[in-house]
Amino acid sequence: MKKDILIPEVKNVYVAAVLMTNDTGDQQWWIHLINDSARPLENVMIQSRGYSNLETKSGVKTATLRKVIKVLPAKSAAKLEPIMPEVFHLFNEYWVTFFEEGTLKDRKFIFGPYTIEAAIKEDLPVLKDKGILVR
Repeated sequence: MKKDILIPEVKNVYVAAVLMTNDTGDQQWWIHLINDSARPLENVMIQSRGYSNLETKSGVKTATLRKVIKVLPAKSAAKLEPIMPEVFHLFNEYWVTFFEEGTLKDRKFIFGPYTIEAAIKEDLPVLKDKGILVR
C-alpha cells in the first residue's frame, strides 16, 4: 500500500540562482546545485524545464535539459546552467535525483514566476555568495 512506502527526505540539498559577472563585465544568472550535507551525492541526475501552468505543467514550455554529475562532494556546489531572463515569467523546475549513502533520493525544486530577481538575493550556503535559494 502507498502508506507503507518510505520516501526518504532530502535535507541540505538546494538549488540556487546566482548572478555572476563574466570576463567582459556582463552579468548572467546561473543555476547551481548545492550540497550542504556532510555526505557526497553520487550519480546525480538533474532535469530542468520551464512551463507556465503549475497544475498541468503545460502552456508555454521550454525544452527539457538533462545533466549528470558523477559525484558532488559534501559541502560543495556545482554550476549547472545559465538561465535567461526570457524564462523568468515561467515556473522553472529542477528535478534532482541522486544516491546518498546507497539510498535513492529525489526532489523537485521550483522557482516561481518572477522570483529570480537581484533585489531579493540572500546569503547562500557553501557558495559564500548571494542569490535566490530554493529550499
